[in-house]
Amino acid sequence: MSTEYTSHGRGARERWIPLIARLAFAPLLLTYAALKIRALSGGVTADMLQHFSLAQFVLYLTVLLELCGGVLLVLGLYTRIVAGVLAGFFVTLTLLMLPYALSGGDGAASYFDQMLKNTAIAGGLVLVALHGAGSLSLDAWRARRAPL
Repeated sequence: MSTEYTSHGRGARERWIPLIARLAFAPLLLTYAALKIRALSGGVTADMLQHFSLAQFVLYLTVLLELCGGVLLVLGLYTRIVAGVLAGFFVTLTLLMLPYALSGGDGAASYFDQMLKNTAIAGGLVLVALHGAGSLSLDAWRARRAPL
C-alpha cells in the first residue's frame, strides 16, 4: 500500500481539501480587514466595536489579525498557530459581544448574527488548526526542506 499522493482517491483528498479549507477563509478575513481599514481611513471606528472600551486598539488588532492571518492561511505558513490564534480571537470577540446580543436593545439582533458568524468561523479555524495546512503549503515545503 503506497503512501504516495495520487491524482485520485484518498491522496488527492488529503492534498486538496486542506488547501480548499484554507482558501475558504481568505476572502472572508481579507474582506473584513479591508472594510476595517476603510473605516479607519475615514476616521471612524467599525460599527460593531463602537460600544467597547479601547475600541480603536481592538480595531487595529482586528485588522492586523485578519489581514496577516488571511495571508498566512492562504500561503499555508504557520497554519496551525495562525488558525489557533484566529479561533481564539473570534471566540473572545464573540464573548465580548454577548452582553449586547442579550440586551434586547437596538442592534441586539445584529450582535447575535455576528456572534453566530464568529462561532462558525472559530469552529472552522479549529479544524484547520487540528489538521494543519496539508501538502500544498509552505509549512509542508519547509518540513520537506528541513534537515533530519
